[in-house]
Amino acid sequence: MSDSSRFKKLVAAALLITAATPAFAGDNGKKYVVATSADFPPLSYRSSDSNQIVGFEIDMIKALSKHGSWSYDLKTSNFNGLLPSLKSGRVDMVVSDIYNTAERRKSVDFVNYLKNGFAIMVTKRNADAIGGYEDLCGKRVGVLTGSAPELDAIKKASQKHCESQGQDAIQLKSYPAVAQEIPQLANGRLAGIFETLTSLAYAQKQKEGQFEIAFRDPHTTNVGIAVRKDSAVTDQLRKDMAWYMQSSQAEANAKKWGIPASALAR
Repeated sequence: MSDSSRFKKLVAAALLITAATPAFAGDNGKKYVVATSADFPPLSYRSSDSNQIVGFEIDMIKALSKHGSWSYDLKTSNFNGLLPSLKSGRVDMVVSDIYNTAERRKSVDFVNYLKNGFAIMVTKRNADAIGGYEDLCGKRVGVLTGSAPELDAIKKASQKHCESQGQDAIQLKSYPAVAQEIPQLANGRLAGIFETLTSLAYAQKQKEGQFEIAFRDPHTTNVGIAVRKDSAVTDQLRKDMAWYMQSSQAEANAKKWGIPASALAR
């Protein structure tokens, strides 16, 4: 075999190794792949005028990466594909209003940044008729596909406020994106949308006069950046987040996107 042939084989082998290397090892461990569904305004979503992904989470990642001197590539996918892509090693972190639950902590770690909660949004014309879960018994409510905490919470509410009282259960309709639920609520096919307060508050503001948050669920849950349990980024990310939460940038970004400073996970 000639020296030229050996060199070509070595190059081909090196390319195969590189292709199989987890994303977090890129650029000497300082470049990461960040995934989002870009469907949770004001946390992360596509701007209607520029089609750029913007929001509180995007500003947060920019601040964290600048402080920690690391870079990232932003990828998008449907919400229900985010954690599987993280666990398989295709991405290094997920930043998409992911609830930090005991079940999810069995397979991934979290770096918290918000304390969020659920709420029900209805049309303005139905706001007076819906003041609690008991007013949704037998009615259709939109939920996000792949959000286990959301599904668990609304099912428990249905059991407590409807089924245990001899009423029909809340009928759950699953959608892959919040944006797909909004038209169904507007045309009356849904009686309400069950989603995080931050997302619903933003949707209400954007559609002023059309929708109203009928009531809030009393429970809150930490929201965090999800990372693999074997990830090289976790320690760096925790240090950067500790700095961010104590800096003026966190509160300024929260204010910019209409998020109460009290919701920051300080």
